[in-house]
Amino acid sequence: MKQTIQQRITENLLRVRNLVFIYTTHLAGTGRGRRGAHQTDVLRSTVVLLHASLEDFLRSLAYWKLPSAGKGTLDDIALIGLGPNPKKFFLGELDAHRGKSVDQLIAESVNEHLERSNYSNTQEVASLLQAIGINIAAVNGHFQTLDLAMARRHQIVHRADRDETPGRGNHNVRSINTAQVSLWIDAVEQFTHDVLAQV
Repeated sequence: MKQTIQQRITENLLRVRNLVFIYTTHLAGTGRGRRGAHQTDVLRSTVVLLHASLEDFLRSLAYWKLPSAGKGTLDDIALIGLGPNPKKFFLGELDAHRGKSVDQLIAESVNEHLERSNYSNTQEVASLLQAIGINIAAVNGHFQTLDLAMARRHQIVHRADRDETPGRGNHNVRSINTAQVSLWIDAVEQFTHDVLAQV
């Protein structure tokens, strides 16, 4: 499973880097000055795909590791079919699951839980990693950079990266550049490498 997760994040980051390449070779143009939003929207798309790649990586780890987690971690996951909030349930709730093994029922409950999961900041990332037994101190060296990338992805997805700052000379869309995006890509790549070294 580890090799599959490694291959998948590698392929996804190649896709992300390809978008930067497309921008650099076809849209960046020459000369100084800020590029327009129509050109730099490719970089904004890159940030969104980068975050999706990170979430896919984390969710893949969770699908693999969470079903075998201990009681404390599993207590935070609802029984499949009972909604998103974990709670005590009557024995009758298990009637719909007759014939399943306990391991199968746990795995299905974890899978349903993960379908609703997202990772919008490094606190959420750290919480997941702790739940699957990762030493946070060994992987948090890039958390500050990851938080910046995640915050920007939120700005892009939920606000179309609009810049509402009043004043002369301001643009309607926030500035973005390849150096910034490349730094975020490198941080995700190193972070995922560090995490995989522990599993």
